[in-house]
Amino acid sequence: MKILILQLKRIGDLILTTPAIHCLREAFPEARLTLVVDSSCQGLLRAIDVDECWVYHKGASWGGLFGFGPNAWMKSDLSVFHGDFCLDFTGTDRSAWMTFSSACKRRLTFERFRTKPLRRFLYTDFVDSSVRDRHTADHYTDLLQPLGIERDGVPLDLRLSETLPALAKALLAQGGVTAPYAVIHAGTARPEKYWGPERWRQVMNLLHAQYGLKIVLTGSTDPVEQAHLAAIKESFRGECFDFSGKTALLELAAVIRGAKVFCGVDTAAMHLADAMGTPAVALFGPTNPFHWRPRHANAVVLRADTAPPFTPAQKGGPMDHITADAVMEAVQALVG
Repeated sequence: MKILILQLKRIGDLILTTPAIHCLREAFPEARLTLVVDSSCQGLLRAIDVDECWVYHKGASWGGLFGFGPNAWMKSDLSVFHGDFCLDFTGTDRSAWMTFSSACKRRLTFERFRTKPLRRFLYTDFVDSSVRDRHTADHYTDLLQPLGIERDGVPLDLRLSETLPALAKALLAQGGVTAPYAVIHAGTARPEKYWGPERWRQVMNLLHAQYGLKIVLTGSTDPVEQAHLAAIKESFRGECFDFSGKTALLELAAVIRGAKVFCGVDTAAMHLADAMGTPAVALFGPTNPFHWRPRHANAVVLRADTAPPFTPAQKGGPMDHITADAVMEAVQALVG
């Protein structure tokens, strides 16, 4: 059996698709699984349990689709795939064309995409799953129903190589971190998700003074995010170790896996903490945690102006409505 998996969305979406990939591997251990992702997600591919990976590069010549493997890059052409199933988790015009080009016998996407132009001619199956009423990982797993798979609550599945934890430990040691540490991931692509530097200072003081943990900052090189991290460091005035922009995605996952606790806003790093099983405090503001929250047992989710249990229709609020006391209480529950 040959199964083509199309997930051309963001890093977080790809991580939340891994439960569906895990279910496919479990149900069809002899199947050949081929995964197509956007180039922004390329750094995760070595941790996902598939047989073959293709990477889509926007704006590249020849359609921008290239095979990814340990030996070389090669131009890929979906028209030669001719598989049994194509699962389109994305729902864009690009993924619809890839689905049709694959010439798979059965081509699946979600019912909500049926009304888009030409979709009823490009797909053979439309799966009815409410993106509003399901956690995103469960929503993606629903697409497997025509294959006889119906599952809820399947954990995220990223598999780090044996060398990555040692590489992360060496990277931290080179930066001066040789003792137990906490990861603070305060940045994101959306500034409205930022939490105040003075509040991060209080949390960092607690982690360092009460629990003796080194403070490791992670993040990207985005100028706005860097300015936010600079304000946090200036507010803290204690010793912290800034690794923002210094780790690839899987190195970041390994750094997070080795932490005593992760504290951060809802972004891809939060999903990495969920996949690694690291005790985590996740801060949500405008985004609804019902759809995106970490689900492992050692995660505490805090949302502005909303108390659990979270429901699909709840509206959030500004991030500064999350108090430092609430975050510190969550940290104490996990670390203490």
